[in-house]
Amino acid sequence: MKIWSKTILTFIISIGLLACNSDGSNQLQLGVDRQDVYGPLLAGKNVGLMVNQSSLDSKGTHTIDKLVALESKYNFKVTTLFAVEHGIRGDKEAGEGDNDHIDDKTGLPIISLYGSDNGRPRARPTEDQLSNVDLVIYDLQDVGVRFFTYTISMHRMMESIQAYGKAFMVFDRPNPNGDYVYGPLLEEENVSGIGIHPIPMVHGLTSGELATMIVGQGWLTGVDEYRWSLFGAEQYRLPVEKLHVITMKNYTHQQPYSLPINPSPNLATDLAIRLYPALGLFEATSVNMGRGSSFPHEQLGFPDPSFYINTQYHIDPSITAYGWPQGGKTVYGERFNYVNPQHYRASIKEFVRWWLAFQHNAKSLAIAYDQEANYLDYQESHFVIRPAWLAKLIGTKSFLADLQSYSKEVTELESLVKKLELRWQKDLDDYRYLYNKYKIYL
Repeated sequence: MKIWSKTILTFIISIGLLACNSDGSNQLQLGVDRQDVYGPLLAGKNVGLMVNQSSLDSKGTHTIDKLVALESKYNFKVTTLFAVEHGIRGDKEAGEGDNDHIDDKTGLPIISLYGSDNGRPRARPTEDQLSNVDLVIYDLQDVGVRFFTYTISMHRMMESIQAYGKAFMVFDRPNPNGDYVYGPLLEEENVSGIGIHPIPMVHGLTSGELATMIVGQGWLTGVDEYRWSLFGAEQYRLPVEKLHVITMKNYTHQQPYSLPINPSPNLATDLAIRLYPALGLFEATSVNMGRGSSFPHEQLGFPDPSFYINTQYHIDPSITAYGWPQGGKTVYGERFNYVNPQHYRASIKEFVRWWLAFQHNAKSLAIAYDQEANYLDYQESHFVIRPAWLAKLIGTKSFLADLQSYSKEVTELESLVKKLELRWQKDLDDYRYLYNKYKIYL
């Protein structure tokens, strides 16, 4: 596959890196904090902002307010706001977004990038929606997990940027999961709204590093993200000079970072963010992962006392309207409040543990793919009730097939986990080579 020369990409990124050495302070500076770096690059431009509630600088000022206040100093104009999943204020549930409207505080138009308008997906802004924009700034807090959708929105915006001759800037932010890399790479047949890149479930990159990888590898494919044969096609390449990553200062992947504000409604704590790659897989099951409770993504439960480990809790019935199982029921299971977030490394272990528990309790393990349309009908009887969704989350259909096969003979948890992990180890090793090529921070 033909790729861009990394020399040019390195030059664009080094605009931020050179300034990293300009003073002796060891305090972390986010991309948004570094107006001395990005301000001159915005001169004379109309600017759009991809932001939400997580878009704060180190002093707690929202990116919208900060950029509007800098307009006269650097001679640019903020003209448009773009909202992703969960909305511009981060108050929408998973699978929801804003509708287009006017921001009450600034009077700026908000264009939704989530959902559809009369059958047209909103994900890629139209030429008309970008007509008053020269450059779009992406400033969203990601969590380093492939199925967390903000970087997918970033990718799709970059495709519109390329199509209509605009420029793109990333205000980089820490990855709270550090440089941890884990899980199968996404396979092409499982491309969806929760995964479009051939990267592992936990990818170890900041948004700026991933944007650099997307451009460098030629992963922009116009509007056809389901055809990886288009990777590297010249007509879809974003010129590297159109990508500007405003790097962080005094950041390494190893340093602990506690997010000052929730990146999404159900990731409310450092613990939830660390558990998210592991517990996110339970979206494909009948087991509640804390949604509709006081501790989303911090506990697991099923409405059968035999699954009790250290907690029982009641689930708000309202989650049923969003397609989640077990709404309105009392469930029994495990709360992970004993886990140290800084030491936890997500894996398939929790998922496999519950698979074996269902097997031990003589429960049915998985419905067939052709039964998934009515998956809630199986929430009392089966563990995996959304097999196609599981493949999209973890990246491959082979995981469920292997689990069904291997667990007939291997019932010891650690041994089964290791056997499953070996199936994707070579692909993960290959990814690490690619990862090191685009890694900006130590």
